[in-house]
Formats: sequence, C-alpha cells, structure tokens
Amino acid sequence: MKNSPLDFQIATANHVLDAFRNGQHRVLVADEAGLGKTTVASEVVRQVRNLDGIFEDGIYCIVYVCCNLQIAQQNIDTLSDDGDTVDLAQSRLSMQHFVYYRKKTDLIKNGQDTLVLSLTPATSFQMTLGTGSADERALIYACLSLLPEFEDESRNGELSSMLQRDAYKGWGWYRSRYVELVNATDMREYRETIKKAMLSHIETSYKGTTIKTELMRLTSGEEVENRSSAGYWLIIALRKMFASISLEVLKPDLVIMDEFQKFSSLIVTGQDDTHDSEENMVAKKFFSNKETFILLLSATPYKPYTTIEELNETNNDEQYKDFHRLLNFLYENSENAPDVKIIWQSYSTALSHLGKTDLTELLEKHDTAEGMLYNVMGRTERQNTGIIKEMIPDISHCLTEGDINSYIQMQHLIDNCRSFGQRVFSAPTDYTKSAAFQLSFMDNYKLKDEIQKGWAAGARRKSNVDCLLLDKNFVENYKLTQYNNARLNFVIESIFGDKQHPTYVEQLLWVPTSHPYYTTGETIFTRNCDFSKYLVFSSWGMVPKMLASLISYESERRLYRRAYKGATYSDDVKVLLKDDNRTKGSAILNTVSTYLAGLYNPEMYFGKSLSEIKKAIKEIITERLESMDGERTNRISSIDIFLLMQAFDNNEDHVDRIYSDAADVLAEIAIASPASCLYRALCRTTQNDNKSYVKAMAEDAAKELVGIFNNRYGIAAVKLTCRSNEEYFLRVLDYCALGNLQATIDEFIHMIGETKPLEPIKNRIKESLVSAFRQPVGTIQGFTKDDKYSMRKHFAVDFGNTKQTEQAVTHATSVRSAFNSPFRPFVLSSTSIGQEGLDFHWYCRKMIHWNLPSNPQNLEQREGRINRYKCLSVRRNVAKAFGDKFSWNEMFESANQVLKQDNPAMVPYWFLPLNNEVFEGRKDLEYIERIIPIYPMSEENGRYRRLIEVLSLYRLTMGQPRQEELLQMLAGKVSDEDIEKLLFNLSPFKKDRNR
Repeated sequence: MKNSPLDFQIATANHVLDAFRNGQHRVLVADEAGLGKTTVASEVVRQVRNLDGIFEDGIYCIVYVCCNLQIAQQNIDTLSDDGDTVDLAQSRLSMQHFVYYRKKTDLIKNGQDTLVLSLTPATSFQMTLGTGSADERALIYACLSLLPEFEDESRNGELSSMLQRDAYKGWGWYRSRYVELVNATDMREYRETIKKAMLSHIETSYKGTTIKTELMRLTSGEEVENRSSAGYWLIIALRKMFASISLEVLKPDLVIMDEFQKFSSLIVTGQDDTHDSEENMVAKKFFSNKETFILLLSATPYKPYTTIEELNETNNDEQYKDFHRLLNFLYENSENAPDVKIIWQSYSTALSHLGKTDLTELLEKHDTAEGMLYNVMGRTERQNTGIIKEMIPDISHCLTEGDINSYIQMQHLIDNCRSFGQRVFSAPTDYTKSAAFQLSFMDNYKLKDEIQKGWAAGARRKSNVDCLLLDKNFVENYKLTQYNNARLNFVIESIFGDKQHPTYVEQLLWVPTSHPYYTTGETIFTRNCDFSKYLVFSSWGMVPKMLASLISYESERRLYRRAYKGATYSDDVKVLLKDDNRTKGSAILNTVSTYLAGLYNPEMYFGKSLSEIKKAIKEIITERLESMDGERTNRISSIDIFLLMQAFDNNEDHVDRIYSDAADVLAEIAIASPASCLYRALCRTTQNDNKSYVKAMAEDAAKELVGIFNNRYGIAAVKLTCRSNEEYFLRVLDYCALGNLQATIDEFIHMIGETKPLEPIKNRIKESLVSAFRQPVGTIQGFTKDDKYSMRKHFAVDFGNTKQTEQAVTHATSVRSAFNSPFRPFVLSSTSIGQEGLDFHWYCRKMIHWNLPSNPQNLEQREGRINRYKCLSVRRNVAKAFGDKFSWNEMFESANQVLKQDNPAMVPYWFLPLNNEVFEGRKDLEYIERIIPIYPMSEENGRYRRLIEVLSLYRLTMGQPRQEELLQMLAGKVSDEDIEKLLFNLSPFKKDRNR
C-alpha cells in the first residue's frame, strides 16, 4: 500500500537529501520497526530525481537491494510509480546487463524515465560455486552467440550442450527465449555494448590460459578429458565475467539497501581487508562509484546489544565491531568526514567514567558524538506508552501429566537408541516445553535422524512414544484431544475457549469488521467482535509446523464433529457434504446485478438494523415484481432468481416464474452477495465511469471469494452458523449479511489503498483467498517409512525459513497476503529469522512470544511486525471513538483533528493517546497484546524481567564495549532525567521542532 509521506517521514527524507547535497553520499535511515522506512525511501526517490546530474544519461536508475524476495515483493511498488515487479528468474547479478537495457528500452518506448532494479544478495551478489540457473546460462548462450566464433553451427551446438547442464527438459525453450530477446530489433544498443564488453573480458586469465582459449577448446567438438568437470568450472568463470560486465553497465544514481543488517558483509570499506570474500569484492566494485547515492534502511543496523554470556561464549563483542564498521562505511566517501574514532573514543571514555567525569563535560562530548552520527543517519522512534498490553498468563491449569511424560519418553527413547549403538545427544528441555509431539515435526534436526536410526535398529520396542509422535488413528477419527503441551493447550483455549465458555471462532470465515454498517443482534461475529489474528514467534524450527498443523486440526475437530456426525479426517469433502447442493446458486453469489447493488447504499442506511434495511429494500423490490408478468410459484429455484436479476438489469417486464418470497431473497442479494459488495466497493474507489469494466473486476474477484464457501471448513461453518433447511446459496447470503461483508470488504480496501487502480485492488483481494495447504508429519505408524501422513493447514499456517526459490517465494507471498486480509489463516507462526521488514499488522494485534528472544531489540523487531501504520488496534479504537462517521477516511480525519495537537503525524495512524477525553470511561479499548506463556517457576520469568529492564536502557550503551557491564556500572548513578539527556536524539522531526 503506497501512502503519502507524513510530517515525520518528510522530515527524515529532507534530512537525507540535505546530507546528499552536502557531499555525504551514504546515509542511514534507522527508524524503529513499523514506522514506514519504505515510505521515507519513496520520498527520497522522488527528491533525488531533482538533484543535479541525475539525468545525464537520460535515465534515473535506482537499484533496490533487499535481503529476501518476500520483502522485495512487498515493497518494490511503494518506491516508485514506475517500479518493476520482482522477477526471481532474472535477479542474478550476471544478468543485470541485459535486464538494465531491456527495461531501459521499454521505459523509453513508454515515455518514462525512472528505472528500478531489484537485487538480493543471496542470488545477486554471491557467485558461489555452481553453474547458476537455466535463465543465466541461456542468456550467456545468447550473448556468446553474437560473437563471430560462434556463427559456426557445429561450435554453436557444442556451446549449447556445454551450457545446458541439468536443464534437460526445458533447455530448448530457455535458449530460444533469450536468443529472441537479445536479438530483438529494439535491443541494438545492448548488442553493441555486450559485444564490446565480451571482447574485453573474454581475454581474462583463466587457469594459466584465458577464458576465450578454454571456451574454444571445449566447443571445438574434439575429445576433451573430463569435459563435464572442465565445463562446470568454465561456466562459473563465465558467470563471474558477466557479473563484472553487469557492474560496468550498472551505474545507478541511487542504491537503496533495505534491511541491510541481513547482509552486513556487503558493508565493507577500502581499509577493511578482513572480509575480502568474492561477495565483498563484487560489492566493493558495485559501491565504488562516488557519484552514486546510497540509502541504507534498517531498524537494527547493527547488533544492538551483547550480553555477558554471549561475550564469554564467543569472545567477540559483535555489536561494538558492527557499530564501528557501519560508521566507517557511511563516512568512507564523505567529502567532510570527521575523525570518527577520536570523537567516539572521547565520548566512550567520559561515559565509562561517569561519577568521576563532570556531567556537563560528558554532555558536551555526547552532543559532539550525536552531531557526528546525525550527519550520516536519522532515527525516529514511536511512543509505545499505553498501546502495548503485557500479558503473562498463568498456564499452570494447562499443565498435564502429558507434559512430564513427553520429557520422560524422549529421555528414555534417547537412552534406548544409545543402547543400540547410536550416538544420540540429549534433547534440550526446551524442546518438550515448546513442541507437542515433537518427533512428528522435527524435520531437519540431526537428533531426529539419529533417533530414526536407533528406532529402526530396535529401540522402538522398549520405548513408549505416544507423547512424542502422533497416532494416525486418533487423528483420523478426530479423537486427538490431549496435546501434552501446556503452551499449546493455553493457545487453543485462548482461541477457541474452554468447555464452559466456547468462542466458536472456528465458524468464522473472516475477522469481524472493526466498523459494522448495521446491527444484527447477537451472532458469531458480534460475539467475537474483538477477535484478532495471532502472530507467534518461536526459536525452534519445529514449532511453526506443529502449531500450523495442530491448531488447524483443532478447528476442524470442533467444527466437523458438530456439523457432521461420524466425520473423519480423510473423508472426501464432496462425498461428506453432498447433501448441501453447494453448486446450485453459485452464479447468484458471483454475478453482479447493477440494479440490486444500487438499491443498498451503505451510507444512507448506516447505523440501522439489518432487519430494517431488508424491509426497506424488500418494499422497493416487491413493487418492481408486482409490475412484472410471470407465473407465481411457492417453489424456489436458483435459476429463476438468476433470471430475475437479469430481467432487472435489462429492464424487462416478463419472466417465466416468480417465487413468492423472491423479494426476500433479492433483498439479501442486494445487501450482502459477494458480487454486490465487491461491485459497490470498487465503484467507490474508482473514477472510472465504465461500469461494465467495474462489474467485470467485481465478478472476477467474487468467484474467488465465493470459493471460501465451497471448501471443507467453509461449508461446515455456514451449516452451523445459519441453521436452516434452505438452499445452500441462501444460507451463504445469510452468513454474508450477518458478517457485515460489505463493511469487511470496505475496510480491507481501505488498507489496500483506495487510490490504487482497480486491477491491483482486485488482484490483491484474490491473492488473499488461499486454499488449505498440506504438510507431511511423522506418526507412530510411519515414523521410519517414506509414506508420511499429511495434515492440513488453513486456520493456522507456518511462514518463512524457505529457500529463495520461485515456488517458495510465491507461496510465502500468498501466505503473507492472506494473513494481511480479513480471511483465513487466523494464526501465523514463524521463527524470528528473516521476518524483519515484513508487515503482518492489518488484522493482527496479538503477538505470542513462544520462546523469549535473546536480546531486547529482537523483542522490538518481533512486535514491530504488528505495531505499524493503521494497525488493527488503532483502527478498532478509532472506530470506537469516531464511529459515528461512515467511512474510514472520515473517521481518521476526525481523529486527526481531535487527537493530533502537538503530536507528530504518528497520531492517529500509529499511536493513539488513550488518555484523551474521547476515550474516557471506555472499557472496550483494544491493545497490542504481548503474550508470553511462561511455565510456572520457570527461569524464563527472570529472563523476561531482565529483558524488559535492558529494553529501556540499552540505547544508552550504543556502540560501547561490554554493554552489560556498563549498564551495571551506571545503575543507580544516573537519574531518569539524565538518562533522557544522554540518549541520542537522531530524529529529524524532533530536531526541526526543537529549533
């Protein structure tokens, strides 16, 4: 979602541009997680284009370097209106010479002048041993074929065979595609450039000869000893050669390095030879152009805090080294670089001698150090006071004998494996505390591999494992009710309630809207009006898989056991639910009747009851039906209803049959059919007067939306929520009406961005509707067999820790899109690895720290995933206080007028002053919940308290050696007032306001 920058973001962008104009070519924006660094970068992109010299070559070239492709997919269209989509296939550095010219050609053709290229270090910078992708090798083939030496058909064929490698099936297609692209009429300039570059680089020395000589030898058609091995090494050399060519071609005006702490090895300076890897040699060349502006984005630009335990364990003060390496990088090409080392050493000495050093002297050195930092960076932090609610629940009632037995069984099994000669290490106690049925989900763990060997050797015969592995028979018959894990039991109870107080959220197909347009009486939606999605972070890779499978299973168990007596896990959904006639009437749900959609104006009926609205619209429809000819019948037919919809739109006065209660049905279609809701929503977001186009967009999205009512859990949810013997499509209409579907979709589109064109909005809605996934799990019956049992994931899914393949990135992107929608999944579980920079805040205000992070900034990073712009808790509270307004824009405008006062524009978009009188006396306010399920009498209680204490002070020790010892030394010597003075103020907005 692209937003206009707000005042504090504009202040930061202006600060970056001031630094650029003053000869500082590298600047860091280190705003706290969730404050919109990408929006700041977008404003920097807009302003840099106006600097002198940018358009000397006719093109404004921006290179966006990102730590992973999910973040790139999320952010690239925010940076520029001309931003490209992320293409994994062409993200390799060795291909950027081609990508640059191809996109430059397209830009010129379309009258545009801004080129945005995306690179990721894992695929772009690292020239690791390997022959690369088929796309890479096909482009190399197409380029080399331009040389006279390869005009010979036989030699050209040998070149193709060498480069094919393992691309057996699709090589012909890859080769033809790139030959066609390279030889396109409008790529003449590229062909001339690449030929000159190849003629220069092909003479590069290679194993005592040159690349050209070796290439001629291997494509001569003569017998060559170890041809495959020789070809392998030559392809690596060719990839490096074309990467060097790319670096010569690419001379970006602006490089944006997003979440760069994930590839901090790229941040090297000329004086630093300790990281002289191939990756860094490439990076040095890439950043050596002194005319290129570099913008670094990261909330955690260096390791913020090193504990004494970490220091003793590694003998490496990582944060101290990171901090100074970063400063050296930022100032490396600066025209006015201060003596960084002396300034910082002077400040550090004074700080460490506090008590002996006069505070005034310390503050003077502090101000000098702050000025040095501010020249090359800016950091704005949010005000979190009162918006995060700490929850450390008592989970003792969730403990069972199974928790103890899980630990005992694992230790016995390990002992038995050792007795069969296996070298099995002990399992940490935290495995048992973190995961139910841990062996079922312990993929890629060496411990599991060794246990499987011992199991196969006979250790199973002496071991009881019913708490370690799932029993397929229990799962199949929905009899698995004991999970033997207190944390999981607590989360299940939090979501679904207990036996005395069930929530029935398993019947929800979307998160209840924050701003209902009408009242309905008590429903599953009103009962769960404060429902939020859950984001769970764990330290162990097995936990996300375990949570996704077992929470989804629990939702199914509760749903199906009530909806369908005797249902089993493997029942064919079509057979199980054949009595529902689900396909009848689907056209009614996904077809727009412009006449009916126009009868319901949500704003005109805002605040009324659903029954009042239906009555009013029914009267209009009844009058219209009375003027029509047709046989009156008491038998409902979905076809007859559909024909009536068409007759209305075509202004016809005759149909074959008119159902006696047709007005009731048509009124519900007008109010709540997915097609009607989407059509109205899209009409309000576009200036396009072509209603046929808008209708087509709405119907395309509606077909996907209707799909959620035709899957296993959707059908059961409708059956339990709308108990009647009506046709299935009538029950779906009833469900949509009770669920305020129109308000739900409007809120979602508000978050997507109402100013976007219809096509992206429609596509974003479709992307949010994902189907269930399956994942293999270990069972007692098949622990050492290849035929693994699989479980569904839909209510909850796991995220991240996948390889950066095209399929994995697509899957991760669809999961993130679905979680950032009102629709399922409702629980997302992940490790903390790689999630910096991703947002999950649209419908989630509950964060569960399954395991405590190792340092305070990791805690901030995790919570920064949901503490973001217009997050769920902010929207809910704005709707509670300003809900007399109809639209979201009106509500936020009112909130801005009443609440902003002297606050930066974080209010009301990131933060609400809940002590304001408009919230006074409200007991239904919602907060971001920090949930930490800690076992009774666990050492984690003390760890958490230390984490929170350090959280408030660790910034004071930024860039200092032995931070924990320094904090202990400062304890009691510095007042809260002095601490405030000693914290660095690097916020451009605050500095501007204080001038």
